[in-house]
Amino acid sequence: MRAPAVAAGVALALWGAQSLVATFAAAVYRRGLPQPEIPGVEPRVAVMLPVKGTGCLAELLPRLRAQAYGAYRIVAAVESEDDPAFEPLCAAAAEPGAPIEMVVAGLAENAGQKVWNLLAALERLTPADEVVAFLDADTLPTPLWLPRLIAVLVNSGRPVATGYRWMIPTDDRWSSAALAAANNGIAALPRGGLPMTIVWGGSVAIRRTTLEAIRLEDYWRGAISDDLQMAEALRNAGLLAHAPRQALLLSPVCCSWPGFVAFGLRQYRLVWLHSPARWAIALACLWAPVIGLLCAAPALAAGAPVAWAAVAVLIALGEARARLRRDIEAALWPEARGPQRRWVERLTRPVRHVLNAVSAAGAPLSREIRWAGVRYRVRGPQSVTIARRGDG
Repeated sequence: MRAPAVAAGVALALWGAQSLVATFAAAVYRRGLPQPEIPGVEPRVAVMLPVKGTGCLAELLPRLRAQAYGAYRIVAAVESEDDPAFEPLCAAAAEPGAPIEMVVAGLAENAGQKVWNLLAALERLTPADEVVAFLDADTLPTPLWLPRLIAVLVNSGRPVATGYRWMIPTDDRWSSAALAAANNGIAALPRGGLPMTIVWGGSVAIRRTTLEAIRLEDYWRGAISDDLQMAEALRNAGLLAHAPRQALLLSPVCCSWPGFVAFGLRQYRLVWLHSPARWAIALACLWAPVIGLLCAAPALAAGAPVAWAAVAVLIALGEARARLRRDIEAALWPEARGPQRRWVERLTRPVRHVLNAVSAAGAPLSREIRWAGVRYRVRGPQSVTIARRGDG
């Protein structure tokens, strides 16, 4: 009987340590937000915007063209003129505001369509562009998005600044709230002045000289992931990205439970294909709560006071993290406060832990990735075959 009790104790202790670190990290993230971040000078910026479909384009474009920054232009890339986004983008380009240049990239050939669009957009850079920024089209930037990124480059002299998505559910489904909570737990990990060996392609600013030095186009040819390959290019050049805490971007989410799992599978499969070591670390962290609870189940069933006390502490830490995440959201987007989701997040916590862990574990079971209506077969970071288009 001692062995199961020891196993339960070890599992709960590891889970508790992980939970305590995550809670402390969220508290550190929240402290002092928001902060003023204004670049000392304004170098000219080209914002690369790969687009497919209209999505939240109607809300994105006014926000992107209202940046509190003077010297920037937008290079919007679509796969074809038949893309539903093409006409709204052309119409916006004819209106006053930050300049928009349209690029029709064509259908991808043995590469991810997003990367293909970005490669076409990079060909439109001019000698005047001193900084290149990248933005995902399913985000809602505030007017301070661009100046906050550029401030990292200008004020601190760093070569790359990156952010991350902060999901907000746009419907009342529990699955949407659960995905947002799972994602935002990652988003609230330590940032600030810490150097990063990873980047998120949905929000990046990089000096033009750095872009050319790391030969990013070489890493993107034949690739499906823009950010994982950008991170690889930076590592090989001995460079690190930096992520200001306020570089988070609102990203609307609306999904079913199968959609939750599909999103997780795609994210973890991309990590597994590009960096098995990082995937293994993520897998261990995701399975810690599940294994801890399973190991402690006999002790809990027997009414062991220590086991129940440990679980109570873990629940309290989870509640503290949820509160801290709500505070971060309120500090950065006071205008975006929606209905309280605390009860949904609380009740779905065990479900999202399990689904997240299962999604990560399922990553190595296939080399197929479904993304934005296209089915890809991925043999390696720069070995991609398009298996089928129009896959729902």
